[in-house]
Amino acid sequence: MKNKKKKLMSAPVVEKVERYGNRGIVELKGNRTVSFEVAGGRELNEIDGNQYRNLYRQYVQDNRSMQLGDYQVALWGSGHNLYPQEVYAMISDNKLLPEILSKQSEFLYGRGPYLYQEEIVGEGKDARKMRVPVYDKEVQDWLDGWEKAGLDDYRVYLKDQIVDYYHVKTCVSQYRFNRSRRIPGVTNVLPVIGLEYVGADRARLCSYKAQHVRALRDKELTHVAIGDWLNPSMGNFEVFPRFIPSDPLRFPTCVSMVKDKTFSKDIYAYNEWFNGLREWIKGSNLTPRYINSYLKNALNAFLHVEIPAAWISTEERKIQSFLASNYSGAGNIVASYEGVTLVDEQNNALDYSDAMMDQRIAHELRKITTLLSGEGTNQGKLWASTRYGEEGWKFNDFPGKFKEYFDSVISYDKRADQVVIAGLGISSSISNVENDGVLSKSGSDVYYNFLVYQLALTIPEFIVTRDINRAIRINFPNKQLKLGLQMDIPARQAETTPSDRMSNTTNR
Repeated sequence: MKNKKKKLMSAPVVEKVERYGNRGIVELKGNRTVSFEVAGGRELNEIDGNQYRNLYRQYVQDNRSMQLGDYQVALWGSGHNLYPQEVYAMISDNKLLPEILSKQSEFLYGRGPYLYQEEIVGEGKDARKMRVPVYDKEVQDWLDGWEKAGLDDYRVYLKDQIVDYYHVKTCVSQYRFNRSRRIPGVTNVLPVIGLEYVGADRARLCSYKAQHVRALRDKELTHVAIGDWLNPSMGNFEVFPRFIPSDPLRFPTCVSMVKDKTFSKDIYAYNEWFNGLREWIKGSNLTPRYINSYLKNALNAFLHVEIPAAWISTEERKIQSFLASNYSGAGNIVASYEGVTLVDEQNNALDYSDAMMDQRIAHELRKITTLLSGEGTNQGKLWASTRYGEEGWKFNDFPGKFKEYFDSVISYDKRADQVVIAGLGISSSISNVENDGVLSKSGSDVYYNFLVYQLALTIPEFIVTRDINRAIRINFPNKQLKLGLQMDIPARQAETTPSDRMSNTTNR
């Protein structure tokens, strides 16, 4: 049998295509018309458009400003100028973050500030830069003299700057200069008396009589306004010239804002982890509210009460008997019976109604609920129904899924804790925050995690000590001294002799 050749259909000839957005019409040869739609095209365009609009909106908000007297102030935050306050409000409500940030501050502060010189140790490929601690009486006397000049101790100043750094990656300092430095012939006076801590939440960058034809830039903001930004009226603010590193003594006093650069942000610093963890932090903060609300508003006793119909009939006859006796006047008036009112305000007998039986049942149920435990608003509430054919009251457990509810809330809370700790970049083995499957009890894990963490503290130390090291260079230009934070790395117990172990060397 011969194979038959299959007849191939020729492709239709397109004569015309008309398109309207993601829909269109195709006219084919032979007076045929086909309509089409590009599925998802409009939605995809809308998503792309929304993304660009959101990006542009964020850019505009980051570059907004406000007028404060003769000054134009760059806003810190998405249009509300309260970014530091927002960070504090969300962090302070969280059960983990205050302690973790406090621990990070303690790690950076270490054993406190010390003076050092940088020296090259070794030769050739073995050469490396090392810090050599130095005691310099002149510099140390200047540091110790801050309190006599009416300033905080320099150690307190550094501690406060560390706290600001870990919240908003920004440190603000006011330079207190010696006025006599401007007197001709006076050469033995240190120009900088000391530094005064200024809370980053109170400081904003601004420029004098700025004319804005474009977005503000950091280099154009020549002043710092300090005050209460929750109440932004001119009477609550002081405006200072901004510190100029190339000409530090130009002004009688000035304010420096040192910040850790945030990518794509020119004016202010932003905590990198805050936006990414914002929703997790919110969820974690709400967990105790969910639990407390459930305990307060849910039924504390899940009971279904079945009331026998015979009991209802008996009580109904008793009420009617009391009412009949009150009408006849044959005996003493009975004003009430087990929660049921039988007379009006003038002590006249009332007619029987179904509401009286409802009062009787409610009174009996109230006596039962007094035995139920709990302090919530729904404590003692239960559901009741009438049962026919059987005698005696019956109490059944009302089906409730409170265990599933608590398990799901607690499970989310644990996951939120894990995400927050991971986002902060600090291992749970050194933060002392336990999470299922995260915390390791191994001493070697703690030791090496601590080493890795301390190696990452170079930039935080540089930001926090930058202004105090500037002041040292201004006062003592011929000394190659710097101030750093002593972060000792403990040796492993196995590598130390018993007499050198921490338990025998710690001084309290």
